[in-house]
Amino acid sequence: MTPLPALAAGRYALVFPGAGSHLPAMARRLCRAFPAAVEVLERAEKAVGLDLARLCRAGTAPELAPPEISHPAVVATALAGSAALRAHLGDRLAPPAFIGGHSLGHFAALVAAESIAFEEALVLVARRARLMAEQSRLRPALMASISGVAPGRVAEWCADCPAGVGTAVVGCLNGPRQTVVSGDEAAVCWVTARAAEASAADDPVSVRKLTAGVASHSPLMAPVQEELAPALEALGPVAPAVPVLLNSTGRPSTAPGELRTDLLRQLSAPVRWNEAMRAVLDSGVETVVDTGPGQVLSKAAGLHPDAAPVALNFMQPLEKVVPLP
Repeated sequence: MTPLPALAAGRYALVFPGAGSHLPAMARRLCRAFPAAVEVLERAEKAVGLDLARLCRAGTAPELAPPEISHPAVVATALAGSAALRAHLGDRLAPPAFIGGHSLGHFAALVAAESIAFEEALVLVARRARLMAEQSRLRPALMASISGVAPGRVAEWCADCPAGVGTAVVGCLNGPRQTVVSGDEAAVCWVTARAAEASAADDPVSVRKLTAGVASHSPLMAPVQEELAPALEALGPVAPAVPVLLNSTGRPSTAPGELRTDLLRQLSAPVRWNEAMRAVLDSGVETVVDTGPGQVLSKAAGLHPDAAPVALNFMQPLEKVVPLP
């Protein structure tokens, strides 16, 4: 079923993915079809001084791997996906009921919601990525996705990790039985080993190590939080055009102070994406539009049987994802 009626009526949530969602040549299809997407990447390149336009269109996995590259590239590509959707639908596209960004994607969400300036967001994203990468070089970190087990049990495994091994915490609650563990590399490996041991044929547990390269949403990010605090506190977001989903609470908000605080708080606090999706769905909005790259958030929305996820920038051209009459 086409999502066009929901998009035309404004009965949808527009969501932006976070770190680890990058893919090789992730913006190639968008840029071939939509000059508006190219313009977004060129603006991002000027803002941060990286070869972003080429990297987003033709970058290889090794080129995109460092957080200093992948983080601004993901934000730029996600905003390019949003621009392509606007160009594709034109006046048929109504403003969304909600806008949200998972982790790093919160910066893109605030730009899309007209709460902070595009260039301001990209500069902060690039600085945030450099600080996170520096911290991870000082203290090797890892993130891993665990699916098929309740978040409470994962939290217990994290709490049981021996102090000598390191720190591991639940960094993201993405679905009813889908979490991300974040922390010291050895500690996260200890937790994932417990998860693998708990897997059974009739109740399988899936474990996947992520390519984020940092320990987002964990105490390991406290030094980054402290370093970035003055810049984020000086940020002057305005009231967004539509409610924005907060990472740290899962609630929608239009309060500029809350939106700014969320950017800082989420560095060391868990992302409550499952609660954010429930807030959207409980409001009666079913269509969740994932700008991409990839389909991380459309898959997360699909964990809820009452959701209708749409992935804009994955395997199919946009005109097939949202066909026009």
